[in-house]
Amino acid sequence: MSEPFTGESANSGKSVLLVAFACEPDSGSESANGWNWSEGLKRSGCRVTVVTQGRLRPKILGKIERGETALEPDDFVFIDRPDTMAHHDSKTRFQLSYIAWQWRCRAVVKELVRRRPFDVIHNVTIGGIRFPAFCGGLAPLSVIGPVGGGERAPWPLIRPLGWKAVATELVRDAAIAMTRIDPFLRLTYRRYNLIYVKTHESRHVLPAGDRHKARQHFGCSLPPDRFVPMKAETGGDAGAPLKLRFSGRFLYWKGGHYALAALARALEKGARARLQMIGSGPQSEEWKTLADRLGIADQVDFVEWLSQPDYMEVLRSSDALLFPSLHDSAANVIMEALANAQPVICLDLGGSGIMIDSSCGFAVPCRGRAAAEVIDGLADAIVTLDRDRPRLRAMSRAAHARAQDFASCRITPDLYTPASASASASA
Repeated sequence: MSEPFTGESANSGKSVLLVAFACEPDSGSESANGWNWSEGLKRSGCRVTVVTQGRLRPKILGKIERGETALEPDDFVFIDRPDTMAHHDSKTRFQLSYIAWQWRCRAVVKELVRRRPFDVIHNVTIGGIRFPAFCGGLAPLSVIGPVGGGERAPWPLIRPLGWKAVATELVRDAAIAMTRIDPFLRLTYRRYNLIYVKTHESRHVLPAGDRHKARQHFGCSLPPDRFVPMKAETGGDAGAPLKLRFSGRFLYWKGGHYALAALARALEKGARARLQMIGSGPQSEEWKTLADRLGIADQVDFVEWLSQPDYMEVLRSSDALLFPSLHDSAANVIMEALANAQPVICLDLGGSGIMIDSSCGFAVPCRGRAAAEVIDGLADAIVTLDRDRPRLRAMSRAAHARAQDFASCRITPDLYTPASASASASA
């Protein structure tokens, strides 16, 4: 990844137009990515204009009025989503709404460019590699991403999750394969000069003729208030059970099944540990039933979604994150754990396997291994952190240091060096 901005740069003063569907200040996870990116560029000397959703206007303007940001009201252009699709729970309707909003942006962006040319136009929070975008080619440098979604889970880990998971993954794999030949997506990526991808797996999903334009960047960025001050001693009370946390939507591919199975196996091996499962979703009842069946219900606390202040309090009281996601491209929950000096136990799949190394956690190998072997690997990591508290403390310090790689101060104008003129960046 590019170094933090510390002074003058050849790219300082660039005029950047960000198309940021997700641009919500003071929020967690993906919702804040556009906002953090905007602030990072503003602080590092860029002239920034942000096109975002109309529903975010009160929150953004309130933040500006309170003097809590360097951004100004004139830096924002608000575009509403189609009324018929703005409020719904259907995933398909949301995706259609998102694409329709992107299409609306093109006309607005063309008018903005006519009035004042921009050096860079960047679709910064499009997120998924299988979604089209429509603002490419409207500036000397057109940037898209970081995009993810090309990651695949090993079938030995999918099959134990049931026929619905298998069917869903088959459809997903087919959709990923179609990305290379979809004419709308081929046109999308052809129009962009620089494509940021979250993982190398997503790079290989791009049409072959566009892969040379790709650079790797996770896209997630943490503002300064997400970092807890590092204590002299951190990483768990030696006399208390290890406090583990799982945070995320309760979807089969987020790995809750494997988190619970690993906890049960670790307890069998003599570990002292408790697990908080924070979130909700389609697998909620299934995972509660699984905890009962494994005989660990007394060691697992299921917690519904919390307000941001309550969540931060729970986050900061944990010792480690247990997050065996099967194909996350870049999990904000991992970055939040690192910023709070917490080691991460995950699988070496998707972005997780790149973000976590042996200094700050355990990325358990999966390729060529049966589900039982993977569960054993996760369990061994839990046992290690429980029994070796000095190592837990060392990993906590390393986690805090690793989190600096994801700080918003690393969002700089140097990220807009054309791909052909620079080496691949890494997050």
